Amino acid sequence: MSSRLLAAAGIVAAAAPALLAAGCGDSRARVPNVTAPLAPKGIQAAFFPSAGVFFAVPGNWTLIRGRPPQLGTVTSRRAEITVWRYPRSEPLPVTAAELEAARLALVSAARARDSTLRVASSKVVRVAGAPALELLGSETVGSEARRVRSTHVFAFGAEVVIDALAPAASFARVDATVFRPVLGTLRLIAARAHARR
Repeated sequence: MSSRLLAAAGIVAAAAPALLAAGCGDSRARVPNVTAPLAPKGIQAAFFPSAGVFFAVPGNWTLIRGRPPQLGTVTSRRAEITVWRYPRSEPLPVTAAELEAARLALVSAARARDSTLRVASSKVVRVAGAPALELLGSETVGSEARRVRSTHVFAFGAEVVIDALAPAASFARVDATVFRPVLGTLRLIAARAHARR
């Protein structure tokens, strides 16, 4: 399982970022941006066997394990990916009509939780071979504008949520080089019924 996951995670790794060049003809060195999320370098596996959740993330981002229902958070400066697993006793949405109803409910709930949220798009997708919902939007935290990709995957009696956020100015880059590739490595199996984590 782990070797297949790491092989699938190859798209997460990217070439090392270029060094900041000194200004030609200028004695002052260019000041590095210490708030921009790091470009991905290397790979680390995030395994949560008791939850049946596996994915891979950049090796130079920080992985912090959480407590259920939060499995963990992966961060780089002001960008983060947080993964949750919510067991569901009710039937999961499967049909087109059920998924459409779930999409509308998700958008409504997201707007109710955050009055600053502006939904750019929402749609039914498939992630890790399972039905899922994707929401893209923007929000304001304090004075900072951020963009978010929220993915909700329905499988094995649970809703797995992957919330990926980054400052608006760097979201397009981070989404292309980290957020979407990480989603591509996601693998889900049945959770261990006897385990707490």
